[in-house]
Amino acid sequence: MNRKSVIELKQIRKSFPGVRALKGFDFDVYEQEILGLVGENGAGKTTLMKILIGIYQPDEGDFVLRGKKTVLKDPLEAIKEGIGMVFQEGCTLPNLTVAENICLCHEDIFKKYGFIQLAKMNKAVEEIIREVGLDIDPTSVCGRLTPAQRQMVEIARLLWLSRLYGKDNPILILDEPTTVLLEKEVETLFIILEKLKKHATIILISHRLEEIEENSDRILIVNESDYVTDMTQEEAEIENIEQLMVGRELAAEHYRESEQRTPEQNVFLEVRNLSLKPHFEPISFKVHEGEIISIVGLIGSGKEELCQCIAGIRKADQGEITIRGKSVKIYTPNDSIRHKLGYIPIDRRREGLATDMDVAENINMLVFDRLKKRGLLNKRKETENAERWAKETSVIAPSLKAKCANLSGGNQQKVVISKWLSADSQFLILDHPTRGIDVGVKDEIYHRIRALANAGKSLLIMCDTLEEDIGLSNRMLIMKDGILEDEVKCSVGAKPAPVDIIASIV
Repeated sequence: MNRKSVIELKQIRKSFPGVRALKGFDFDVYEQEILGLVGENGAGKTTLMKILIGIYQPDEGDFVLRGKKTVLKDPLEAIKEGIGMVFQEGCTLPNLTVAENICLCHEDIFKKYGFIQLAKMNKAVEEIIREVGLDIDPTSVCGRLTPAQRQMVEIARLLWLSRLYGKDNPILILDEPTTVLLEKEVETLFIILEKLKKHATIILISHRLEEIEENSDRILIVNESDYVTDMTQEEAEIENIEQLMVGRELAAEHYRESEQRTPEQNVFLEVRNLSLKPHFEPISFKVHEGEIISIVGLIGSGKEELCQCIAGIRKADQGEITIRGKSVKIYTPNDSIRHKLGYIPIDRRREGLATDMDVAENINMLVFDRLKKRGLLNKRKETENAERWAKETSVIAPSLKAKCANLSGGNQQKVVISKWLSADSQFLILDHPTRGIDVGVKDEIYHRIRALANAGKSLLIMCDTLEEDIGLSNRMLIMKDGILEDEVKCSVGAKPAPVDIIASIV
């Protein structure tokens, strides 16, 4: 079958100080396809996409768009050429309506006598929002929509703009679109994308390889800033994709079960009748030294609020927390830090890091007092401490002075882990520790979790998938409707099947 290229990249190279981001890319994107783009964090995917939407210009090579050699000077020029991107973090303005977000910066076409005709604007976007599966009023305020609805508003905006500028077959780039979606919303998204590809090209970036395999017509694999190969959906196999992405052998057993050890008899932390209404009823459990406990439950089960109470982010209504048998008061994050409890949040960029600060500053953030000499910060101690923990967790960055905002998602997560290890945390709460992280870094984090437990640290985890919860934990606590419903052992060689757990969860 002859396929028409909408984009051709020929020997695209791009470098930054100390980093070669793209070594010489050659590949085509075809009309009316869903192209899955996969690669490890730092492989060059983001740089490549920023070239496609005009944020960066290549140092060398040709960018051919619809048969014509092109240089996109900025994102507006890309939009005018029918290329747009929906970022993982989302870009809708919460105080504006759906129609106002879709038509943002293009309101002039709806003006009459200097005033925007809102009714005309709302009518103009009605068709496009129905096309992306949104059954909402154009006057709905975006801040009140679900993450899935806001994502569809962004897709609708890209389609509307491409039509405004008369571009057939627009190129829609979706960066980790399913990260914040529920399972049913994910299914709906891919049904809509399959319909949209009849008159659009979609580039889908995701670390969830099962989704890529199931929903892409073709899969493009990048590794170490270079093109590796592309394959059709029929040719794709998860294990082969993982191997090509990483370029090295991964642990034979996915969750490193062979590294799992029996925890110590000593109890590190005990929760006694802790409650926070209406989120969860009185709950009691123990965590031993060197034990990994996974808390499992649906959204609304109370598991997130429970972990936040232990971390001092929320204050429980009643109950007691003891550490090594001694009752402690944990009402604030500072209380938890003082008692050597660490919390790695689900949103590492907003809650786990100061992204405008550099790697060293983030790693040292909780231990500045320890790095002082005569009341002043000691630069040598700062550097040595940051170097130690960056090396320990295999942080990859141009230097310790690199801004965390510019690191890949996997390396940002490693910096967060480094920060808490630097603070000598003995108990870590990990809220979806591998979300938005590629398979290679996932393997490193699984190894790190095992190593921490085997060093005697206690871990409380909430994972992206039930398989991950089962695979990593010694024990699972299952919550439902704010109640501790069940406790399941996950011993080596005797892990329960997901189907055995689901009935208790739902």
